[in-house]
Amino acid sequence: MFDDENDAKTIFSIGTFVFTLVVLIGIAISGFTIIDTGERGVVLRLGEYKYVMTEGINFNLPIVDKVVKMSVRDTTYNCKLEVSSKDMQTIEIENTLIYTLNPEKLGNIYRAYGTKYVDTVIKPTMAEVTNSVVAAYPIETFVERRAEISQKISDEFVKKTQDSGIVVKSLLITNHDFSNEYNKAIEAKKVAEQGALKAKYDLEKTRLDAEAQTLKQKSLNQMV
Repeated sequence: MFDDENDAKTIFSIGTFVFTLVVLIGIAISGFTIIDTGERGVVLRLGEYKYVMTEGINFNLPIVDKVVKMSVRDTTYNCKLEVSSKDMQTIEIENTLIYTLNPEKLGNIYRAYGTKYVDTVIKPTMAEVTNSVVAAYPIETFVERRAEISQKISDEFVKKTQDSGIVVKSLLITNHDFSNEYNKAIEAKKVAEQGALKAKYDLEKTRLDAEAQTLKQKSLNQMV
């Protein structure tokens, strides 16, 4: 019985030692964070922003530090918007934005927006500038001036986000579509124009035929 008690105590001691060792190893491991290429790590200490980790192996305080990884690679954002032209016609526009986060301002970005900078900054700003720029152009000029409109949208977007830490690489209108009503109106206009051209052609042909007939008649009269 005595040996059994000693064996139990020994097993308990070994178990406690192993458990403690595992916990200590876990805590030690949690004090190191690997940041991949193209990422940065925002360090929060008990919820408060402290600094930004760079690529590679970094040390942080176990338990009290939380590391939020954020990408600084080029990222593509696509959006479709329904906007109105100067003459109140509906145009569906698809914009493609390529952007990155400025690593030097990553702390400010996180403090201001957390990880929701797309919903907080990019999405509403894109809608605002696209609506305001397109509203200055009549729909009939949209196609021929699309490159100009695209550039103005890009310029306005850059101006409004220049202090946010978001770096714009490119912003382009990649597709557009007019409303069904406008497309039908354009089709009807083309049909009317074609009809007018045909009527003009028929009228001119009739006139020329009449003139030819008159000349023919005169020629015959002279021969008689």
